[in-house]
Amino acid sequence: MTTYAEPRADLAALTLEPAETALLDELLRDVTQLPGPLEEMIQTQVFASFAGRLPARLRAGIESFRDTPPDHGLLVVRGLPVGDIPATPAAYGANVLGERHASSLLVALVAHPLGGLIGYEDEKSGALVHDVYPVSGDAAKPLNSGSTLFDFHTENVHHPVRPSHLGLLCLRADHDRQAATMVASVREAEPLRTDRYRSRFPLSFTRGLAEDERPVTEPHPVLVDGPADSPGTRVRFNMHNTFGTDPQAQAALERLNRAMHTVHRAVRADRGDLLLVDNRIVVHGRSDFTPRYDGNDRWLRRFYPYPGELRADVLVRAGGRVLSKDSYARA
Repeated sequence: MTTYAEPRADLAALTLEPAETALLDELLRDVTQLPGPLEEMIQTQVFASFAGRLPARLRAGIESFRDTPPDHGLLVVRGLPVGDIPATPAAYGANVLGERHASSLLVALVAHPLGGLIGYEDEKSGALVHDVYPVSGDAAKPLNSGSTLFDFHTENVHHPVRPSHLGLLCLRADHDRQAATMVASVREAEPLRTDRYRSRFPLSFTRGLAEDERPVTEPHPVLVDGPADSPGTRVRFNMHNTFGTDPQAQAALERLNRAMHTVHRAVRADRGDLLLVDNRIVVHGRSDFTPRYDGNDRWLRRFYPYPGELRADVLVRAGGRVLSKDSYARA
């Protein structure tokens, strides 16, 4: 793992008591009885009532994180029930758990106070819950299926409708406990506000395209001021895909990345650990680790909460939560 400084360790976790974990188990059994696909289920009033039954401390912690995030922009929750876990898949896109697995329903419940799940048609076929595990052919690529250093980035930097938060639920840690999720908040680093940057579409959205075929965004700033109802600096960059349109802009971006490494924190997750990241003020990454591809490798569930209304003309289907492939120009 290559970083510019040792990570800071001043981070407390919300650890559930056994009674709270048992309450969640009971809640998940009840949610399993709801009909319909996940995309429809999470938009019903019945599901909202179930989300209201989250353990009080957990619900309060999520709502507080939503409304007044700490400067480091991260919430860690430990002790969550994740259900029975099979062998970690070996192939990309295996989808062995499905929408009714306890971990799928759990992340949907957690995402509800944050605005609910969204997906992208051109990433993992529009899935609302993603499986993150190492794939041998992707080991050296800057992908969630890789295992080398994945440098700091905003989730879905290229898209005009970016998730407000990123969630990562750990099902299984890596063998050697090497893999760490790295997070760094722009509130604890320096600003770049000029509109002199462009971002290539990430590899996870452009599988099968050659490097010179990957689309590129219009020029955008890396740092901007938030709206009046949510003031403060917001960040948008991906060190693997964002680049300055002139040498001075590129040098400033590299200085920012070094600054983010200086203030970053690293979290090694175990089974039942959840990481919630404020995607508006935090960039995140992953340290390198050594997978064995033996069915016991690191495995996370990833999800994207989004609090705003989604216009009908940017969605795959009316009333849905998945953004269509041609939503970039219309969002």
